[in-house]
Amino acid sequence: MSRGDKKTFITGRFSQAGACWALACALLLMLVARPARATDLADINAALADMRALSGQFVQSTPGGETLQGNFFLALPDRFRFVYTQGGHSVVTLRGNWLVVQEFQGAEANRYPVSATPLRLLVDGHSPRIRPSQLEALTEKGGSIEAALRDPKGDIPGRLVLIFDSQTLALQGWRLLDIQQQRSTVWLNNVIRHERLLEDYFRIDESIAEAEDE
Repeated sequence: MSRGDKKTFITGRFSQAGACWALACALLLMLVARPARATDLADINAALADMRALSGQFVQSTPGGETLQGNFFLALPDRFRFVYTQGGHSVVTLRGNWLVVQEFQGAEANRYPVSATPLRLLVDGHSPRIRPSQLEALTEKGGSIEAALRDPKGDIPGRLVLIFDSQTLALQGWRLLDIQQQRSTVWLNNVIRHERLLEDYFRIDESIAEAEDE
């Protein structure tokens, strides 16, 4: 092989190797840049099943433009309590099939069936889960994933949107649209996970109202 032929041969080999290297790099970049698998309903339900007992603070915006704050305690599938500390003193408690509202701790309890509220879409008394027929949309917005729920039969008024962190699927809050198209939003802060929460956190105290009736 002449010197010129050798030069051509070596140059061709380097060009071929360079092309292979470029192709390998391109494939690697494609793999790295490939977006993560989209979150689906199974992922959301797994996150809900893992979210058994939580406590922390909340900030709520009301349809009237007010901002309310307080502490919350959550023990799925059928217990939660909101204790308002700023903007009001109400206590809202979910116990089983009833939503209990009090003007303040110890006041008379007003009970409403959960079946008449959008909460029924999430709380069935057995496990926190979303059925495919209830899922209206699952969308990603910024760093959050929103699961919009609505009763497919139309028996339960309103719409419930659960908001999750897109990376950890931790519950960040929710939006509630009632039958009158009034929207309120709740954001959760300083959330702490627990093995379990004592039943005392969800006990209905009507001691002041009972004392006034005596």
